[in-house]
Amino acid sequence: MAATVALVINCRGDVIVGLHHVYSQERTMRLSSFKPTKTPLQLAILGLLCLTGCAVGPNYQQPDLHGSVPTQFNQIEGSNLATAPAINDRWWQTWNDAAITQLVELALARNLDLASADASIKQARAQLTMIDSSYQPQINADGRIGRDQFSKNSENFANIPFPNPKIGFTDYRVGLDASWELDLFGATARSVEAGKARVASIELQRQDLSLRIAAEVVRNVIDYRTYQARVKNAEAMLADSKQLLEIATIQQKAGLLSNSDLMDAQVAVHNTEAMISPLKSAATSTLLSLSVLVNQQQEQVSSILSSAKSDSIDATTINSIGVPSDLLLRRPDLRSAERQLAAATADIGVAVAAQYPQINLVGNLGLDTITPGKLTDLASRYWSLGPQLSIPLLNGGRLSAQVSSKEAARDAAIANYRQAVLAAFADTESALIRYQREQQRLGQIRAAYSAQQQQFGYAEKRYQLGDTNYANVLQARLQLAQLHDTELTSQQALGENLTALYKALGGGVVGAPESASIRLK
Repeated sequence: MAATVALVINCRGDVIVGLHHVYSQERTMRLSSFKPTKTPLQLAILGLLCLTGCAVGPNYQQPDLHGSVPTQFNQIEGSNLATAPAINDRWWQTWNDAAITQLVELALARNLDLASADASIKQARAQLTMIDSSYQPQINADGRIGRDQFSKNSENFANIPFPNPKIGFTDYRVGLDASWELDLFGATARSVEAGKARVASIELQRQDLSLRIAAEVVRNVIDYRTYQARVKNAEAMLADSKQLLEIATIQQKAGLLSNSDLMDAQVAVHNTEAMISPLKSAATSTLLSLSVLVNQQQEQVSSILSSAKSDSIDATTINSIGVPSDLLLRRPDLRSAERQLAAATADIGVAVAAQYPQINLVGNLGLDTITPGKLTDLASRYWSLGPQLSIPLLNGGRLSAQVSSKEAARDAAIANYRQAVLAAFADTESALIRYQREQQRLGQIRAAYSAQQQQFGYAEKRYQLGDTNYANVLQARLQLAQLHDTELTSQQALGENLTALYKALGGGVVGAPESASIRLK
């Protein structure tokens, strides 16, 4: 009695093994432990379905974020920004600053980090092509010319049935080897699924990098303009402080001013001088940062800033911020994290498929002879064709552990995605509150500046009428310049906060592939 193993595979990924006992005296096969109940037609259809490939492992389900996404952003009292998603695709152009527009476009075209990201995308796409090629038969050609000699002491020589056999000869061989793995359980399908998700994730990471680089360019231009304006204002303050010191020196010598008042005037001059150097250093540092971002020499960046100099560094305004759920479609970092989760889910299917049998169709065809002139003879042909089955039996739990590892990686990806969503909401609300608070502060500073302008005008009129001395005029103008410096720093903070808000909202990255949509039940 002999025994063979029969396999029945269904599209749920189940493998049913039946033991057939072969009785030589009956010359028939009888199935003892497996009795199929399917009709031949049903079994044929089932076989065809299997050949199309059934993917084992969990199918990806988009995360349900019900309860995690607020319906609207918190705003400070008195603010009511619209919830329509109306962010300009090129949001940096809302500053109406030619230098900002030109430098952002330069950065998006020349930044080296983006160049590296482009290379990563190409690499990921190439890897996906490699995985996808597993669907196709693999055919290789080979050829050989080699001198062979049998060992007289080997079993090959001992089994030759005639005397004085030829034990040395030259072999000439050409042929083709072919193999095709049948993706019955979807190992390749899941690998392709994971590869596509990772390519999408890397592409979205590139979008996120573009958004961050654009925001950095805008912030640095705002800072550079602010430092320049503050240097100019500080130099005017220094001139007035020096005039006040000259007047105080004359008055002190005439006995009209105490030594303490004279020292106060000297301190004011030194304090103003001390402001200028750090501001100039900050401007230079900002210029260097811009040159790195746009991959240009410092002189070229300086030329762009000078030729397209804006008369105002006021921050533009934003009229619409959308609703929190918009972030899931707009922010590329969140969409990238969602695609990473999809890839991690598909990886589980790859690991599960490794526990199932693998079937390969293998074959070869060629010509083999020891006589060169007979290589093309019909008798020199050889070929083989047939299925090759591999069933994992004992592996010490390695395959099961691999599935557990991929499931843990999927769970980590879920946690990372949910954490990224929560952080995005917090980041956006924080940027929104800072922007709105700074708007209020700037309004208050400008009200104080307007009042100080009136005070300065009043001091000038009194001086022209002879009711006061010029020192009072200088003092009023100095106070006005000090308030202007405060106004400039508030304008800078407002511009930086607005830039951060645009970045937190996803900037101009609008729309999303269908695969990145999120269920909000």
